[in-house]
Amino acid sequence: MDHKDSISATAESVTYAAGALSLHCLKTGNGKKIVLAFHGYGNDAALFSFLDHEEYTILSFDLPFQGQSYVAPGSCLEKLDLLVLAEHIMKEYGVSKLGLLGFSLGARVCLCIAEQLPEAVRNMVLIAPDGIRHNYFYRFFTGTAPGHLLFKSFIRSGDTYLKLFSVLHRMALLNSYRYRFALQYIRTDASRKLLYDIWMATRKLNADLGRVKHEIGARPIPVHILMGERDSVIPLRNARIFKGRNDHIHIHVFHRGHNLLQFEEVKGTVAAWLFRSNHATLRG
Repeated sequence: MDHKDSISATAESVTYAAGALSLHCLKTGNGKKIVLAFHGYGNDAALFSFLDHEEYTILSFDLPFQGQSYVAPGSCLEKLDLLVLAEHIMKEYGVSKLGLLGFSLGARVCLCIAEQLPEAVRNMVLIAPDGIRHNYFYRFFTGTAPGHLLFKSFIRSGDTYLKLFSVLHRMALLNSYRYRFALQYIRTDASRKLLYDIWMATRKLNADLGRVKHEIGARPIPVHILMGERDSVIPLRNARIFKGRNDHIHIHVFHRGHNLLQFEEVKGTVAAWLFRSNHATLRG
């Protein structure tokens, strides 16, 4: 067992209801300040086990079809579910503010909470965030009847699509990073089924970005976005477009790709801005 696993093993396992879902989370720390953390695609709640601060309690959630969360057949996580979840946690812990932390897919969850409950957001740290620009490709496949039919066809006939991606790659119409990233998630029947399940279970988590940015500026809410300069999944320009002229949104750029949390300098930056202190301690 490595050090990260040992830390995860000492965390308290808790489950919260969220609509038709049962979201499992790992609770670490006993501080009076609460942070809600959400991992990315293919991760689980243990992703943030490196974080520790005596003033904070961190609730790191397993998203649908990942980790130990349960999803009722045909259901999906909705923005109202997140609102109810956040309000329940605030009442449970007797707090009026929450810190939000999200990596990739998890950032979409944070943005939806910020849209629904902006007055309760103390700060946000978003790492290679999905959801800061509308993905019409994703919305077509998960939110329209023709797109859904094509998506199901992809799940059933993945080998055909793999050949197509290979041709596109050889023709230089699909760069190597995206090609390898695609292969990682669609190589087998099981991986394609998981992709379908996760996308469908999170398809309604699309924040009103105009409203979110307005609330960030008006309240204001400190937002720190960590980006990989070489990230081909969530390009740096997405963060710059989202920031616009908002002085309360700060972008930190690393000479890395998408999986930023593999690197200690990124973990240190997450801790520093999440805890708003240079005295944050790191585990792992």
